[in-house]
Amino acid sequence: MTTQIKNSFLFFMFTLSLCLNSFFLMDTGAQVDNEPVDTLTTNYTFETIEVPGVDFLALTASNDFEDYAGYTKSEDGEKEVAFTLIDGVFKTYDFPSSQKTHFYALGNDGRAAGHYQDSDGLYHGVILENGQLRQYDFPNAVQTEVFGISDATGALTGNFIDAAGVRRGFSGDLIIEFPGATATYADFVNASGVMVGSYIDADGGYNGYVRTPDNNFIRLFSGVSNEYVFVHGLTDSGISVAREKEVHNVPRTYVGSLQSRQSAELSFPGSISTEGWNINQDHSVVGHYDSADGRRHGFIARLASRDMSEPSDIGTASTFNVTLTKGLNMISVPLAPSEPMTVRTLAKLTAATTVITLDTAKQQFIAWTPSAPDDGFPIEGGKGYIVNVPHPRNFAFVGGPWTDQTEDAAAAPAAVSTEAWAFVVSGHLKGKPAFDGYQVMVQNLRTDSIITTSVQGDYFAAATADLSLRSVVQVGDVIELRVIGPNGNMESQPLSFKVTPEHLANAVLSVRLDDIGQPNQNLLLQNYPNPFNPETWIPYQLSKDSFVSVSIYNTTGQLVRTLSLGFQSAGFYNSPERAAYWDGRNSLGERVASGIYFYTLTTSDFTATRRMLILK
Repeated sequence: MTTQIKNSFLFFMFTLSLCLNSFFLMDTGAQVDNEPVDTLTTNYTFETIEVPGVDFLALTASNDFEDYAGYTKSEDGEKEVAFTLIDGVFKTYDFPSSQKTHFYALGNDGRAAGHYQDSDGLYHGVILENGQLRQYDFPNAVQTEVFGISDATGALTGNFIDAAGVRRGFSGDLIIEFPGATATYADFVNASGVMVGSYIDADGGYNGYVRTPDNNFIRLFSGVSNEYVFVHGLTDSGISVAREKEVHNVPRTYVGSLQSRQSAELSFPGSISTEGWNINQDHSVVGHYDSADGRRHGFIARLASRDMSEPSDIGTASTFNVTLTKGLNMISVPLAPSEPMTVRTLAKLTAATTVITLDTAKQQFIAWTPSAPDDGFPIEGGKGYIVNVPHPRNFAFVGGPWTDQTEDAAAAPAAVSTEAWAFVVSGHLKGKPAFDGYQVMVQNLRTDSIITTSVQGDYFAAATADLSLRSVVQVGDVIELRVIGPNGNMESQPLSFKVTPEHLANAVLSVRLDDIGQPNQNLLLQNYPNPFNPETWIPYQLSKDSFVSVSIYNTTGQLVRTLSLGFQSAGFYNSPERAAYWDGRNSLGERVASGIYFYTLTTSDFTATRRMLILK
C-alpha cells in the first residue's frame, strides 16, 4: 500500500517533570540509593505524525532525514505489518506466512530492520533492502529480535534466544551478556561504540545498562516493581531515552542524562500513554502515543529552543540547536564537547558527505570524507568548517565553554548559495603495497585550476572552495588526475572523470585509481626540455619488464649515440631520476651540432621513434 503522507502537526509546549523512578547511573557493584535528583528544565514541542486513513501507527524508528518506520495494521485489520514512511511515501511490508511483522530500525540509506513472528510463534530478524524483505537469524539462535542497524557498518543489534532458552544481546557478531543477568537485551550502539540496553537480574527485576567499547558495563537502576524497562537510544552526548512500565500501569517514557543522573518523563499532552523509541543527535525523540479514542499515533518531540544563539540545558551540559540546509553549509562548533571531537565525529553528527577546513599556516583547504582510513583532523573552537549534507539536518552541539580557542566560538550561520562553492575529489589508490610520499594532482580542465594533495595510506582528498560562495565546479567539468611518486615521477597516465549532478549533490567526486605504477601499454613520450641545450630527459613507460635501450640518430639516419638502460621493470619512467638522460654528446664524447635528431626506444617487443631539437 502506497499513500502520500499528510502530516498533521499538533504543537504543544511543556516542561519535563521530575521522574520519581529516575535511572541512577552506577557501577555494577554499587549500592542503590533512592535519593532525589534535580529536575530537567528542557522544553519540548510535539508534532503528531499521521497517515490519512490509518488509525494505528506505531512509530518505532527514524533516521537523520526524518523518515520513519514501525508497524501498523493490515488493510483488513487482522494483523500487524511493518511500514516505512520515506520522503512522504507510506509503504507496508508483511513477511510471508508471518503472524506479524515489525520494524524497529531505519538507516539513512532506507534500509529497515526488525523481526517477524512465524506460524509457530517464534521470532526471526527481518531486513528490508532494495524493497525486499529477507530473514536474518543470529547464528545458532532459536529466536532473533532486531532493534538497531548501523549506518557506518551495517551491523545489526538486538537479542537472541539460544537452544537452552537463554536470552543474550548481540551487535554484529558480538554477543552481549550483562554479568550475572538471567537475560540481556541489546538495543542501540552510538557512533562511539557505546551500547545501551536492558537486563533482568537474579530477582527478576529489569535494569538498564550502558556498555563501553572496552566491554565495561554500567548499570542503570530502576525499581523491581516494573513490568519492564527498556533503554532504547543514546546520543553521542550521553542523553538517553527509555520506556518503562510498572505493573498495572501504562507505559511511560523518560529522557535522561547519564552523566548527571537526571531523567524526566516525556508525555504527549492528553495521551493515555507515550512510548519513545528513538532519540536523535539533536535530542528529538520519536515514538508513538495512544489517544483516548483508542487510536495510536506517531510523534516527534523536538527541543523547543531552535535559536542557535540561546543555549538550553540538559543535565549539566548546554546545547546549541543547529539547522543545516541541503547542500553546502559553513558552521563552527560553539561548545567544547566532553570528549575531544574529530572530523569523523563531526561528520557523523551532521550526516555530512564531506567536511572541509582551511589550514591557515599553509593557506590550503583540507578535506575529509567518510571513506578516509582515520578519524581526520581535530575539531577546534573558533574555527570554521564547511559541511555538505544531502538533506536538511537538525542536530545539537552539546558541551561547555571552550577554554583554548583563539577567538569566540559561535554556531556560524548556514551559508546560503545555489552555487557549488566547495568541492572535493577523493579516493583510494591501488597497485602498490604502500604509497608513502605519493601525491595526487587534480586539474579541472575547464578552469585550469590545479590542486595537489598528499596520499595518506592509500587515501587522498583534494579540496577547493571559494568563501565568497562563487562556483568552483559545474556539471560536465572534466577532472584530470595524475599520481606522482616520492621522487616526482608520474606513476599513472592522466585519468579523466566527468562531474555529474550526483557529484555536485554530495560535493564529492569519489574515485578509485587502480594499477598505479603499472602502465597498460608501452609508450615513448616527448623529451624535455625541447628544444634543449646541452641536456635533455627522455620519458617512457613499460607495460612489462624488459631490456631497454634508446638510440639517437641524426637526420641522415646515422647512429649518434646508444643509451643502454639495461633490464627495466614495468612502470613509468618520466621524472629526471628515472627517465633516460642524454647530455648532447655522441658516442665519442663530443658535443653534437645544433639541429633535429631522432630518438628510438627499443624493448623486447616494442619500438617507437620521436624527434627532438638542439639549439645552441
